[in-house]
Amino acid sequence: MELNLEEALEAPVAVSHRLEVPTGRLERPELLSLEPVAFTGILQKGDPGLVLTGELSVAGLIACARCLVPVPFSHSSEVSWLFAPSHRRPTEEETELTTSDLDIVWYDGLFVPFDPLVEEQLLLELPMKPLCRPDCLGLCPRCGADRNSGPCGCREEADNRLAKLKSLLS
Repeated sequence: MELNLEEALEAPVAVSHRLEVPTGRLERPELLSLEPVAFTGILQKGDPGLVLTGELSVAGLIACARCLVPVPFSHSSEVSWLFAPSHRRPTEEETELTTSDLDIVWYDGLFVPFDPLVEEQLLLELPMKPLCRPDCLGLCPRCGADRNSGPCGCREEADNRLAKLKSLLS
């Protein structure tokens, strides 16, 4: 989808968009499935250009970081983008780059691709270390059994790396 910025020069414009994002495109192997991403918001005049504010909603299945069980997730958050014309962009000689400059989407024409902006925001909204439950025990490092189902029978080996130092204390 492309945003037509010219529409919002006279009056605020309602924007609604559903985007199908293939899980492979996000390069997050733990992401098992993703429902269409929904965005609803308002595009209106701002300073120095136009501001798009709204809500981004995402849901899907992601693998638990410890035991690899599929975990459903859903998340909604408020997002905003500031669009400014490229000719108003300060040159290197005029100013030093600030954090507020990173929040601006500079445009040349009045049509701006919207899908890449949504995909970038989506990467920020996905859980970093999803867990099926807070006390998830994960998988056994030896046999790969799910420790949440019960003990696997593998014996824990003693860690002898600090044995020499322990002997100094006795």
